[in-house]
Amino acid sequence: MNKLHNSLFVAGQLNLDDIDALAEAGIKTIINNRPDNEEPGQLSQQEANDRAEQHGIDYIYLPMANGQPMVPTLIADFKAVLDNTNEPVLVHCRSGMRSSFIWALGQVTDGSMTVNAVIQAAQNANIPLANYRTVLESAAKT
Repeated sequence: MNKLHNSLFVAGQLNLDDIDALAEAGIKTIINNRPDNEEPGQLSQQEANDRAEQHGIDYIYLPMANGQPMVPTLIADFKAVLDNTNEPVLVHCRSGMRSSFIWALGQVTDGSMTVNAVIQAAQNANIPLANYRTVLESAAKT
């Protein structure tokens, strides 16, 4: 788990023990951007939701299939979760890249942050978003 921005943290794929540790660390919401069955043995969103629920953690499933078009409401749905809490949120996918990209798109699209700022925040969290600069710049212009 690495800090992405303010009370937002990012991680790769979780297991049940990770969810226990996130509860101990004070995470109050988990956003899962990884579709079920992306790879064998991956924790399902239902299993993760059940464990999160045991700890009183809100669990939000907003999958984005790697290499597939984004669901049109994904960025707005993601931002809505973040905008409605001041408590610590963890976003995750396989490596943290997709989750960070979705967050970055939301930030630059509404003008909350510049492209340079989201790339730097991601870099600080060990997520290399610089390769997506062109896409982020295009989103910032819309």
